[in-house]
Amino acid sequence: MSLNARGIRTFEKRKAIFSWLSNSGANICFLQEPTVLKKSKISRENIGEEKMFFLHGRSHSRGVLVLVRDSLDFQLRSIKVDSQGRHVFLEFSIQESPYFLLNINTPNKCSEQCIFFKVISEILKVARTEQDYPIIVGGDFNVILDPDLDGRGGNKRKEDSAKLVQDMPPDFDLVNIWRIRNPTASRFTWHQKTPLVQRRLDYWLVSDSLQDEKISAEIKTSIKRPFGNNPFN
Repeated sequence: MSLNARGIRTFEKRKAIFSWLSNSGANICFLQEPTVLKKSKISRENIGEEKMFFLHGRSHSRGVLVLVRDSLDFQLRSIKVDSQGRHVFLEFSIQESPYFLLNINTPNKCSEQCIFFKVISEILKVARTEQDYPIIVGGDFNVILDPDLDGRGGNKRKEDSAKLVQDMPPDFDLVNIWRIRNPTASRFTWHQKTPLVQRRLDYWLVSDSLQDEKISAEIKTSIKRPFGNNPFN
C-alpha cells in the first residue's frame, strides 16, 4: 500500500492515518511526505504494532516512511537512504525469501525528476548486480506515463522524465502491475477541484516474476478529510 500523507505532525492526524492503515490489512505500507517534526513523538500507542523505517526530509514536501506489520516474518538485511529525503531502499526477506523494496517521493520539476530517476536506475542497477532479488518500487512518481489514460483536464503533456520511468521496466524486468491488470482503465491518484484536473502519479513497478504470486493491484479512495483525501494505488 502507498499513500501520500501530506504531513502527520499532529497527534490526531497520525492516529487517524496509522489506524486506517492498520485496519486496511496491508502488511507493508509506503508513506510519502509524512513530514514529522523530530520533536513529535511517534509511539507504539500511535501506530499500533508496526516496525518503522523513516527518513526525514529537509522541507515540507519531502520524507518517506515504510511501515511493516510486526506479525509479518520480516527480516531487514540492509537499508540505504537519500540525504534529501526522497527515497529509502530496503533489502529484506519474508519467510526467508529475499526482496528489494524502494519507496520514492519524486520532485516536482522535470529537470530534477530526470536527475532523480537516473539515480533510482543506478540504485537498481547496482542492487541487481549484487543480488538477483525480486524488486518492488512504489510511491509518488509525479509524472503521467500515458496522457490519454493517466490524465484528465489541464495540460496533459508528457514530460521527458516520463521516458526515464518507462525505461526502468525493460532495464530491470519490471512491470507496471496496475496497468497490466487494468490495460484500458482510467483511475487517478491526485486531483485538483478548480479547474478539475486529475492525474495518476503513483505507481507500483514490480519484478515480472512476481506476477506468478497472488498480487492485488487496486486504486482506492483514501482516508477522508480533515486527515487527507488523496487516493492511492
